[in-house]
Amino acid sequence: MIVDIGYWTKVARRLFIFFITCIGIFLAFKLAVFYMPFLIAFIISLLAEPLIKIVAKKFNIERKISAIIVLSVISIILIAILAIGIIAIISESSNLLQGLNRIY
Repeated sequence: MIVDIGYWTKVARRLFIFFITCIGIFLAFKLAVFYMPFLIAFIISLLAEPLIKIVAKKFNIERKISAIIVLSVISIILIAILAIGIIAIISESSNLLQGLNRIY
């Protein structure tokens, strides 16, 4: 009986890659809890940087002050969107519960 060593090395290599990938995905999900705030802050800073430069140039103010203004406006917009979403969820869930009472 002839044993093909090349076949078994390919199988072993693929199994090794599969297990390493599974471990990597598991660790990524576990570490995502730690890295997520940094990722969100990085994305916000990338989005805010052009706005900070524009505000600083247009109104001829310091970069620090323009950064405070832009980040304050972005925070107010995000809080408003979040509040509108929460209000919509609460009103729709109350409508759903009233509808379920009538149906049931």
